[in-house]
Order: sequence, then C-alpha cells, then structure tokens
Amino acid sequence: MSKLEDVSLGVHWPDDRPFQLVGLGLNAVDWICILPHYPEHNSKVQIDEMYKRGGGQVATASSLGARYGLKVRYVGRVGDDEIGRFSLQDLQKESMDLSCVQTVPGAVSQFAVILVDRPTGERTILWDRDPALHYKKGELKREWIVQGQLLHLDGHDQPASIQAARWAKEVGMKVSLDIDKVQPGVEELLALTDFLIPGTRFVREFSAQEDWRRGLRALSEATSGFVAVTRGKEGVGVLWEEEIFEISGTAVDSVDTTGAGDVFHGAFLYGLFQEWSVGHCLRFANAAGALSCTQYGARGGIPPLAKVTSMVEN
Repeated sequence: MSKLEDVSLGVHWPDDRPFQLVGLGLNAVDWICILPHYPEHNSKVQIDEMYKRGGGQVATASSLGARYGLKVRYVGRVGDDEIGRFSLQDLQKESMDLSCVQTVPGAVSQFAVILVDRPTGERTILWDRDPALHYKKGELKREWIVQGQLLHLDGHDQPASIQAARWAKEVGMKVSLDIDKVQPGVEELLALTDFLIPGTRFVREFSAQEDWRRGLRALSEATSGFVAVTRGKEGVGVLWEEEIFEISGTAVDSVDTTGAGDVFHGAFLYGLFQEWSVGHCLRFANAAGALSCTQYGARGGIPPLAKVTSMVEN
C-alpha cells in the first residue's frame, strides 16, 4: 500500500459559497476524425468516422464536476458564429451555472480538428483560437470568480488567469491549474497555484529537463502547492514530501485519448471535495481519464461516476 493512501491534502474550504468549483478557461468544438492510420506527408487518407463534440480543458473538467454532483460555475467565452452556438448549446446540457459565459460579437469560437489513429487511439490536435476571445483589462469581473471554494484554470488566457487567481486567493479559495503551454511570466501563475498537475510535455519544456522526475522537482520550486505530472497511459507521477511516487495508469481498450487529461483533472478535483486520501484521489482520476478514452470526444467521453467508482474499487 502506497504511503499516499494514508495521507490527506487537508483542504479547508471556505464556508457559505454558492459554488464549490468555478472554472475559468477554454471551451471548444472538436471535429474528431477517426483514421485507419496516421497520414504520411503527401498522402490521402479516407476518414473512417467523424464526430462533432464539445470540448475544452476547463469546460470538460467543469462538466464532469457538475455531472458528479458538485455545484459548479463555468466562466468562458464563445463567438457569435455557428461554432459558438453549438458550443453554448452543448454546455447548456450540463447542470452548471453559465450566467458568466459571454458571446463575443464578431469573434470566431475556438475549434479543433482532431486526427485519431484508430489502431492506438492516440490523437493529434489541430486547433485555433481567436484572440478576440481573450479578456481585455476590466472585462473579467471579480464577482464571477470569488463565489466559489476552488478555482480551476488552464492558463491559456494567462493575464486573465493570473488576475482570477489573485482574486481567488484574496478570499481564501484554492486554485487548480491544468496547464500545457509555457508563456513568458508563467511563474507568477504557478506561484498562485495550490494544485498543479500538468503533462510531461509542459514539465519538460518548463524545466528544460528530459527526465520527468527531475523536471517535477524543478517545477515544485515554482509553487508551494501540490505537484504531480500526468503521464498518459503510464499514469501519474507525484512529488510528496521530497519523494517521488508513481501511480500506474488503468489499462483500457482506447479508441480516442481526446480530453483524457481534462477528465483526469475534473475527477481529481471531485476527489478533493470528497476528502479522500492523495492516493485515492489520483487513482480515481486515473480511472476516469482512462475510461474517457473508451468513447469519442472530450465531454462525450466523461464516464459515469458509478463506473469510475467500480473500477477503482475492483
């Protein structure tokens, strides 16, 4: 039994807040193309199947929290185009507060074309985001953020993320970060984070260390919070009291890895609110992320709570 099964993160949540989780970050529409094999240069490949699904890092994690019974507010932006209308309609299927989702006139909503290699389920994401969807100074409102117990960010709109994290810390909220891009000034955002679980690519890029273990130790110097790294099907690596632990991934028949990390983060945050041990939170998140790979799409792949619970218990 891992030492992590016997320790708790000991989170003390602020009282009297209407929301447990406030998510600020990306939503997107994904066109998922299932291919018989990954295309070579100067080739043509017929698509086996194609799906249109809602995605986005924070939107997906927030949706999981809502489906599992948390009180959730999602804060984000869409354009006034067909993509934005689809994204908003898809988000409205979730039982979370969308009163702070804005439609930006003239903006193109974020979208992605995702190439999925059928034999492995691994994907390549081709994406675009209109800069008009970023918050200009004064457009993000403090009251949207501070009504929760925990703020979940992806850091893509870095100035807005930093401002929101500052507001959250001022009122005793915890801050979680699912970040995959190193931008100038990212250190300020990391310093405001209580739960930092990026993927190996971010860890290597940030730390300039090829070994994820060394990279994780270097990353831990940028934040005083909990630090771990997602490693795909290999599971998750955790730095706890100067010791690195590895929690193995959960084996499944994968068809599409899109959104697996987003689902992992949502499930981890759900575990925090259940006051589970560190080990149990991470095993639960591993199971949720793995099960999401058995369906197509990010939000389309969110597994039922009972199925994740059963996998962890067996």
